[in-house]
Amino acid sequence: MGIRTEIPVILAFGGLDPTGGAGILMDSRAASAAGAHACAVASCLTVQTTTTFSRFAAISRNLLEESLDNAGKSFRIGAVKVGMVGTRSAAEALLAFVTARKGLPLIVDPVLRSSSGALLLSKAALPAYRRILRRATVVTPNLMEAEKLLDRKIASFPGAVDAARELSVLTGAAVVLKGGHFPWKGRRGVDIVLSDGEVTLLPPPGPHRWDPHGTGCALAAAMAARIAAGDAVVPAAAAAKSVLQKLVAGCFLSGEGRPTLFP
Repeated sequence: MGIRTEIPVILAFGGLDPTGGAGILMDSRAASAAGAHACAVASCLTVQTTTTFSRFAAISRNLLEESLDNAGKSFRIGAVKVGMVGTRSAAEALLAFVTARKGLPLIVDPVLRSSSGALLLSKAALPAYRRILRRATVVTPNLMEAEKLLDRKIASFPGAVDAARELSVLTGAAVVLKGGHFPWKGRRGVDIVLSDGEVTLLPPPGPHRWDPHGTGCALAAAMAARIAAGDAVVPAAAAAKSVLQKLVAGCFLSGEGRPTLFP
C-alpha cells in the first residue's frame, strides 16, 4: 500500500487542556474523525479539570511565532481553527501568521469564558482579537458568546436568526450560531448557519441528556477539517455536526462525572 499524500491538514490554535477533553487535544481528535490531520499550537497553558477552570499561563510571542511558522513549513495548511486565544501575545502572533497567508480559511470558535465563568481572553488581547474576527471565514459562537460579541441579550429564536445576520455583518464571516444552549421550546440543538446571506437550520442531534466537555472545540475543528477538504460552509457545518454526534454517542465519564467526547 502506498503512502497517501493528499490528506487535508488544519492548524489548531488554542489552549492546552490537561484533561484532553477540550482545546487543541480535542481539536486533533475531532479533525481526525472528520478526515483531516491536525497540526496544533498551544496559545496558552490552562490549569483545569473537566468541571473547573483555575487559570491560564502565557506562552512567549517568539515561541508562538516559531511554532506557527514550523507547522506551516511542514504541511500545506488548508484551514486554521481558532479556539481560546487568551493573551495579547497569542492574538498578535496568530494575526501575523494569518495575515501573511491571504485566503487561508479561518474558523473561529470565540471562546471568551469557561463553562464555569472564568475569563479566557485578556483585555490587552482585544484589539488583535477583533482583527482576527474580521479576518474569519466562519465564526461559531454559542448563545452566550453571541450575546457577548453583540453586547445584548437574544430573547427568541427569530432573534437568534437576526443575531446571526448581525454577527455576519460585524465580522464579514459566515456564522454558525450553535443551538445547544437555546432555551426555546423545540429549538434546543438547532444550529443556525448563515452563509452568503442565506439561513440554513441544522436539526438537533438525537436525544442526549448530558452536557459533554469540549463540544464547541470539536464542532469547529471538524468544520475546519471539512473546509480544508474543500467543502463549502453549509455542507461543512452539516458534516461537522454529524461527526460531533458520533463523538457524543461515544462519551465516557471523567472521574468527576463529566461526559468526555470519544470516537
